[in-house]
Amino acid sequence: MNEVLQIIWKIVMAVLGAVGFSILFFIRPRRLPWAAFGGVITCGVYLFVQLWLGGEFIPNLAGSFAGAIFSEVIARVTKAPVPIYLVPCMITLVPGGLLYRTMSSFIQGEYGQAGSFGLAALAVAAGIAGGIMVASIMSMVYVRLKGFLTKKE
Repeated sequence: MNEVLQIIWKIVMAVLGAVGFSILFFIRPRRLPWAAFGGVITCGVYLFVQLWLGGEFIPNLAGSFAGAIFSEVIARVTKAPVPIYLVPCMITLVPGGLLYRTMSSFIQGEYGQAGSFGLAALAVAAGIAGGIMVASIMSMVYVRLKGFLTKKE
């Protein structure tokens, strides 16, 4: 039961983080529910994959991929630029705690621990970037293939 409450708490915080950054970046109020839902998708996929596989790289890769695909689709539906939805989605995955621990360990002179936290933060960042990159490439291929097929007919 405690794990379920932690998951619910993390998803609620993901919604608040996504909405908060949406407001910070002046996203129109009518788009806030989509940004919040994107945060839920991203965080939910991350938590599910982390529960299933563990680790940090693969869950962040999967979460960012799901968030980027959601952002691409909803941006086309609402006729808005993709970053409007992509930034709030990805903010739920940012490794703030790892970055804080890295800097704190470095300042305290615990260089080995700082390196360990730094590598973990780098793995998270690589997972986020990889998921966005794969989703963006798939989106570009889809658009070009769709254009090619409609042009051919």
